[in-house]
Amino acid sequence: MSTSEGLATEIAAALTRVAFEVHQVNRVEIRCDPSNSPSAAVAKKLGFTREATLRQRLRGSGGQLRDAMIWTLFKDEYPESPAASYRIKAYDAIGARLM
Repeated sequence: MSTSEGLATEIAAALTRVAFEVHQVNRVEIRCDPSNSPSAAVAKKLGFTREATLRQRLRGSGGQLRDAMIWTLFKDEYPESPAASYRIKAYDAIGARLM
């Protein structure tokens, strides 16, 4: 399956739903390299808001510092976001269904 088939979006949506619906968090962040436009597109597609680009925040595989783009979604924004409409099944470590 290629990344253009939506696997990254589906995974990000599932993690977002579990964070808000199971763990009751207030905020979910997606961080990506500003040059990684497919990752930024996932965040945007799920209804996250681009909040900032932090300079020299992440270490690359070679140890060099890279910028980090921050996308956020808050608890009160979540119900109306595209992320909330993704259909998923979630299970705990012993196989009991969470969602």
